[in-house]
Amino acid sequence: MKTGGRVKGTPNKDNPLKGYLRAHSTKYFTEVVDNGMTQFEIDQMGLAPDDRVNAELRLLEFHQAKLKAVDANINTNNVTITIEDKLRELCQEEED
Repeated sequence: MKTGGRVKGTPNKDNPLKGYLRAHSTKYFTEVVDNGMTQFEIDQMGLAPDDRVNAELRLLEFHQAKLKAVDANINTNNVTITIEDKLRELCQEEED
């Protein structure tokens, strides 16, 4: 049961800045401007090789989710528990 918020199916508000940025990026990466090359490719050719790689890596960050580090604390106490022991524990019975 929904108790608040927007009604299901309500579209998000229009964001003119987001639309402008999307259109600009699409044009920058896809529109051919000179000799069959996009403006992005022309700009990439003007960079040093190491700067070109860094630019590519930074762009890839937008296409791949970053993984978050997870700490795991695993204690292994080499104790063997049989199924009978587990069942007794579940039934809260004492051992014979």
